[in-house]
Amino acid sequence: MRKFLLFVLMLSGLMTGAQTSITNGNCKAQFKYAVNTQIMTLLPATAINFYDKSEGSVKEWYWDFGDGNTSREQNPMFIFNHPQSGPNVKMSPYRTVSLTILTSDECKSFYSETINIMDGTPYVAPDCKARFKYYQPAYDSIGGTASFQLTNLSEGDSLSYTWQFDNGKTSTEKEPIVTFDLKQTERKVCLTVSGKNKCLDTFCDAVYVVNPDKPIVDPAECYTGFGFTANYNIKTLVPALILDFYSKATPEAVEWKWDFGDGQTSNEANPTHIFNFPLNIDPLADPNPFRKVCLTVKTSSGCLASYCETINIYMNTSPPVEPSANCHAWFKYYRPTDVISIPEVIPYKLLDVSEGKVVSRIWQFEDGKTSTEAEPLVSFDFQKPTQKVCLTIYTADSCSSTWCEVIYVTEPKVDTVYSEKPLVNGYVMRYKASFPPQMSSCAGTAMAQVYLNDSLINANHYVWSNGIEGQEVKGLCPTQTYSVKALTPDGTIVSGTFIFNSDGTVSDVPINWYITGARDNWQIQYDLIDKNYTVEWRLCDGTIVKSDSIPLNSINCGASESNLILKDASGNVVYSETISLKTLATYLNPDQVASAIKFFPNPVTDVLNIQYSGNSLKELQIEICDISGRRVSLNQIYDVDSGQTISLNVNALRKGIYLCRMISGKKVIGIEKFSK
Repeated sequence: MRKFLLFVLMLSGLMTGAQTSITNGNCKAQFKYAVNTQIMTLLPATAINFYDKSEGSVKEWYWDFGDGNTSREQNPMFIFNHPQSGPNVKMSPYRTVSLTILTSDECKSFYSETINIMDGTPYVAPDCKARFKYYQPAYDSIGGTASFQLTNLSEGDSLSYTWQFDNGKTSTEKEPIVTFDLKQTERKVCLTVSGKNKCLDTFCDAVYVVNPDKPIVDPAECYTGFGFTANYNIKTLVPALILDFYSKATPEAVEWKWDFGDGQTSNEANPTHIFNFPLNIDPLADPNPFRKVCLTVKTSSGCLASYCETINIYMNTSPPVEPSANCHAWFKYYRPTDVISIPEVIPYKLLDVSEGKVVSRIWQFEDGKTSTEAEPLVSFDFQKPTQKVCLTIYTADSCSSTWCEVIYVTEPKVDTVYSEKPLVNGYVMRYKASFPPQMSSCAGTAMAQVYLNDSLINANHYVWSNGIEGQEVKGLCPTQTYSVKALTPDGTIVSGTFIFNSDGTVSDVPINWYITGARDNWQIQYDLIDKNYTVEWRLCDGTIVKSDSIPLNSINCGASESNLILKDASGNVVYSETISLKTLATYLNPDQVASAIKFFPNPVTDVLNIQYSGNSLKELQIEICDISGRRVSLNQIYDVDSGQTISLNVNALRKGIYLCRMISGKKVIGIEKFSK
């Protein structure tokens, strides 16, 4: 079952054409469909009967109707609601319906077809379709011009192209470069394509001139967000969480309206708010630990922007329902590294580790879906940063218990977004960075992301040149150079290097290199921002060679000299770097040992034993917190080896349920629950 679902997940990103068919054996997925005129609906809709016509001894069917709904029936009937006008509504009349089958001999096959849901007819692709994108490769403030590279994305056979620019010029090239003067920041570009059967289609788009030194913000557009930090200096009479909020807005805001999700509001730019914890003694108190905080800002131009974020007032850990003597629900979760998915879908593995003899369970997710598996594999939309998950268990002695947590799927928004120029082929590293105003110390932050063309890639094993692991790094110093490397799902190692500026922006170095191939035959390839630059490699014997790519083992000598040398057209060295297996592969090896923690005895009376297995740790911080999130114990252990058992005296703890969090460096390597 799990492999079948993974096959479905991997194929979900392939449903782009009118018809698609993929198989891995002697079976073939296929279906037919017809409009069901007997079913009447209150709203405009089309009911369609689907008929399985697959070949092979099929034992499982998985239908995806292209609008978020699925079915496991062999011959389902589905009602497609017609598109209605309004915000956030998909107006296209087409839905791509797919069927994935699994046969008794483990053959998997996938078939999809695009349907016009207004009348139940097949999708007919136009003979031609005009589309393009652009980016600005040059800005000449002295000459008063800006140049744009136009990337043709048109569809059709035997096409011819006619470009029209609002400065009166035209072009018949497929992908021309056009130059505008700086008198206007907004220019209009139109592309007309003609193809077979006298097909003619035109697409127009606005092109915006941007000064890289002084970015121009459209006065009709504004954006906002906020951050927060816990305030431990304010004391309260009852248990509470105190957060200091700070707003972010572009352009600068002149009015603020905060809604803290508990009936309280504020008009301050950077308010402090107290979230009281729900009390069991108050029957009217809200037991929900989640508060949806929203900020709406108004700029001097009158533009309004809003941003909302759900906050767990127990700071990532929900308090459990008071446990009975026989059961207590509890679960863990992690991002699996062996699952390949499209960038828009983020997989999570959930593990039921509840106490008691569980005979049945139900998982509940925010989108209304449920599961009864012990270890379900679920997929979350990357555009929704948090997902609430609840697990309810039932044991053989009629005990039931529920545990809820909020999973933080993606990182929160940051101040500055920077991206390198797009590449025709290959991967590119992009960054989000920020720096607090009026700060001179090393207080910058940056987050790296890997893109393939315009698609975000679900890369992992991010490692920075200062030794920090993870997508985000803190403590960056202005004017310093930093590098980051990451591993993509296809095994490619992508690298990026930039200079961190004091205003929170970053300046890229003129080369982006990455590693491909198998572990024993890694090849280094690169892309250049300026094609007039040349790359030289210093081999282990000191020989200097020029090459479009180089085997890693030919330059991995352990020497301190730079083995990547970048020169301009005059032969001057403009950049150099040392690439070695020592600084690269040891961090990025996907087969590195995963950390594991084992507690015993549990429940505990006096001494809690923690057995650690994994990579050796220079230091290990062990925090013990009660169910409200309050830290009651802190221990620091040094030089921890794999297989070592650490004994903690917990005799002073009261009876109850506790969370133990283990941190090495800035990375959480394990969270476990125990009772006393």
